[in-house]
Amino acid sequence: MSTLTQISRINRRLVLLLPIIFLLGACGYHNPNVAPEVRDLPPTRIYAPMWRNATSEIGLEVRAHNAVSDWLSQSGRIILVADEEQADYILSGRINSVRYPGFSYDPTSTARSLTAVMNAGATLTDRVTGRTVWQDPDLRLEETYNLSESISQTDANKHQALLQLVDNMAEQVYLRVLRSLSRETPGGVED
Repeated sequence: MSTLTQISRINRRLVLLLPIIFLLGACGYHNPNVAPEVRDLPPTRIYAPMWRNATSEIGLEVRAHNAVSDWLSQSGRIILVADEEQADYILSGRINSVRYPGFSYDPTSTARSLTAVMNAGATLTDRVTGRTVWQDPDLRLEETYNLSESISQTDANKHQALLQLVDNMAEQVYLRVLRSLSRETPGGVED
């Protein structure tokens, strides 16, 4: 059998196989966070007031508010507004607690690392109707950080863990808000 005949057979097989691959590859996959009929809607206006802080961590509400705002600003589907009256939805949040339980111990029962545990809650509400679109009153996040011989290094590690907790929480809120908004229809009623 000549090389030309072998190439011809391979080409015929590819011609038959390619349409099958394209059909299988286009089996209706879509981004589950964005329903197809909602993708082309105009951006949603959200008012996100300062988060409430029920902890003794000074300034944590500002970090949470800024982190959530930064995440929401990344979406072309969301416009943050400064005036509640201009908003379609209101996103409110509260940091309920931050704890530092022991996590890892050495043979003398001395803690070597701690886990920062943050409990928070968030609610997305339709401004006009007052209907709760999404709510999670118990967002629980954990971040481990190392203890150090130096108190200042331990404090820096703790601070970094808090920043990571806040960013992780903000990302979760962002994804859940996007998912909730994508399930909303233009009339404000879920599918």
